[in-house]
Amino acid sequence: MSSLAIRRAVPANPLTGSVATAQVFTNISNPLSPNVLAVPGKLAIEGRKFSVRAEGNALTVGAYTFKPTLLGALTIPGTPLTAANWTTLGSGTARAIATTWGGWYIEADLIFDSQSGILSGSFSQLVNNLFDARAALAATLTGINGSNVPVLQGATTVPPADPVAYLAVAGTFGTAGLNVANLMNFEIGF
Repeated sequence: MSSLAIRRAVPANPLTGSVATAQVFTNISNPLSPNVLAVPGKLAIEGRKFSVRAEGNALTVGAYTFKPTLLGALTIPGTPLTAANWTTLGSGTARAIATTWGGWYIEADLIFDSQSGILSGSFSQLVNNLFDARAALAATLTGINGSNVPVLQGATTVPPADPVAYLAVAGTFGTAGLNVANLMNFEIGF
């Protein structure tokens, strides 16, 4: 864990690999609620590079794969446990983990400003000691205002918001089976 974390998600339930589609990690206290990080507004991080880290481990039975994904949205989707209802900010390569536990992490360096309203940045991942190099986000979030007052973005007046966005983590197993993935830390820091 980072000593410079400004927000940390609550503990998450493990994912089980009974399906081979993306699954959103849920809160340990409420398995019907996604495990999210609220990105603070009110000028807390506007115009400043901040980092998002998610880390854990995974087990696949056989030489199956696991792929973590960073998701984002301006508001928590109506059906938040469906990964397709979020915007995929970063997703690397599915990596094999052979019948033992393998560590994984994802990191994103992000920045937003109220005048453009855009959350942009870069993403990287490591799964089972196989690294995907840092690259620009797969998509950006738009319409963000982290200031204390309404701002004009083009011809649109955007009211301030706090939080300005929500982040979540999903995991995908390459094959359904007796697979498990844990999200042990999910944080925003500098």
